[in-house]
Order: sequence, then structure tokens, then C-alpha cells
Amino acid sequence: MIEAIGPLNSGTTAGGAGVSTNNATGTTAITGELLGFYLRFNDSPPAGTADTTIQLTGGVLPTRTVLTITNGATDGFYPVRMGAVSTANAAITDSNVCIPLVRDYLKVTLAQANDGDSVDVWAVVEV
Repeated sequence: MIEAIGPLNSGTTAGGAGVSTNNATGTTAITGELLGFYLRFNDSPPAGTADTTIQLTGGVLPTRTVLTITNGATDGFYPVRMGAVSTANAAITDSNVCIPLVRDYLKVTLAQANDGDSVDVWAVVEV
């Protein structure tokens, strides 16, 4: 079954035009296969400078960055996949696998924005 979990808001940015930043970590532990994120940007962050980073943290696995959007602020669905590797740690061409979540929490950061901007994030997960 596929579920959308959220929204998690990044928090309202502060710090000046084009350099404002803020982040938030969710309180809901997520387990399943991560398919992607739906993002909704609030208060028109500047598409030419806004950077959004989503990390998985606080779970069984180490903290890892799963989505980075550089110089963009477009609402929509962002699928995430990771490349598969062989047992010899060599990349397997034209392959990808879902990202496992084991009681992970989302951390959302919005940077290089204007004061008052934020982003809402929904994780789309197969449970």
C-alpha cells in the first residue's frame, strides 16, 4: 500500500533576501520503501537561489541525504531512487532500487531563500 506521510514544514526562513535558511525534523518515524516526495513551496522562494535538502535521520540506518534540489522552487513530485551496486561495490549500469526506511525521521532544510519562505514536504512511501 502506498501512503503519503506529512506534511512536514521546513519552518519559516530568516536571515535576509537570498540567504535565509531554516530546517525542521519530523516527529513521525517512517518505515517502508521511499518512492519520493511531494513538495509545496510557500511564499515564493527565489527559484534562482533556493536550495532544498531532505535527509533521513534518527533511524536504525545512518543519516543520509536522499534529495537535494539546487536553485529551484517548483511544486511537484520528486521521485528518489538509488543506484544498485554489485557485491564488489561496482555500479550496476541502468539499475536503481528503492530507498529503505527503518524508523527514520525526515529533516527538511530550505536555504538561500528570502525571509518568510518555507516548504511543505510529504514522503510517499510503500508500506
